[in-house]
Amino acid sequence: MYHSISYPFFDLYRAFSDTIKHSTYQKQNGICVKCNEHFDISEMEADHITPWSEGGKTITQNCQMLCKNCNRIKSNR
Repeated sequence: MYHSISYPFFDLYRAFSDTIKHSTYQKQNGICVKCNEHFDISEMEADHITPWSEGGKTITQNCQMLCKNCNRIKSNR
C-alpha cells in the first residue's frame, strides 16, 4: 500500500543550510548583491544564483544573500 506525501520530496533539498547561509553572508560582508546595501543576516535570505527550478544546485557556489525586498523582486520577475 502506498501513501501519498503532501509535499514534494525534492523541496527537502531546496533550502540552503545555516552553515552555507552564514559563510555566504560573511563572504559578502553583509552586503546584498542586488542593492549593495548592508543588512543584518536576519534581514537577508539565501538565493540560488542559477534558479533551483532551472537545475541550480543548493551548494555554496550557487548561493547569494539578498535582502528580503530584493529577493521578492527577483522572485516576481
